[in-house]
Amino acid sequence: MASPAPVNVAAPMELPAVDSGTTLLTTAGYLFLLLGVIFLAYWLLKRFGVPSALTSGGPGGPRLVNRLMLGNRQSLTVVRYRDKDLLLGVTEHEITLLSESEAAPEPERPERKNFASILKRNAGHE
Repeated sequence: MASPAPVNVAAPMELPAVDSGTTLLTTAGYLFLLLGVIFLAYWLLKRFGVPSALTSGGPGGPRLVNRLMLGNRQSLTVVRYRDKDLLLGVTEHEITLLSESEAAPEPERPERKNFASILKRNAGHE
């Protein structure tokens, strides 16, 4: 009869020592780095904008003209959409079309001039 094979009993494996302070600081560093990247992306999108296809507004989209608050979460709102002015009654639970009319043409706005162009214009008048 064959004797059973000897069983190798390995010594328990020792885990490397972990410095919890260093691990905590490394994790916090990566967290702040990730938050910094997120805020940078947000700032860049806000600064340079996103393509108009991704936004809800735009030249042809609805535009709030005026709002009159009547009470708690109740208002009369004028919205310009597709060359029509819509008078809407807005409550907490419902939006009702009260009136619809052709939009009046918007008055021409004077061209906005920046500070540098004003300085150039006035430089010759000294």
